[in-house]
Amino acid sequence: MFSDKISQAQDLIAKLRPELAENRQVYEAILQFYSDNALTPTSLLDLKQLLKNKKIEVYKTSAKTFKECVYNLLDEFPELTSAKGMLRYYEAFDFDWRECEDAETAFGEALIQDIYGWQPDFWTLFKKESKESVRKLTVVVAY
Repeated sequence: MFSDKISQAQDLIAKLRPELAENRQVYEAILQFYSDNALTPTSLLDLKQLLKNKKIEVYKTSAKTFKECVYNLLDEFPELTSAKGMLRYYEAFDFDWRECEDAETAFGEALIQDIYGWQPDFWTLFKKESKESVRKLTVVVAY
């Protein structure tokens, strides 16, 4: 059974961008973002703003720290700096909130060139069940 927020996200996608249901990577990343175990509250208004954009893609990476994840994505996909908005989530078994904040600061410094008009720009965190030490970052990007 899906959470109420996931059901609402599915309904919003079906209404505004039904073709995204066929893009499993994007669709599943969005639903994960809105799952009940997100450690910070997520808003469906962010999804509504994301869905207004024509092109939506997902990028994933992993590293020893969240900040390394950010740098990996920016190095591998420099087009992220021209995004119109994004939803992102970090995953780890054990973490320090400061580590997440440092990663977000690194993202902000890289994206500051075109910060005006960005919508949405939100992140959350999930505690993984697995005790592996690797950190993961998933970014749903609107262009």
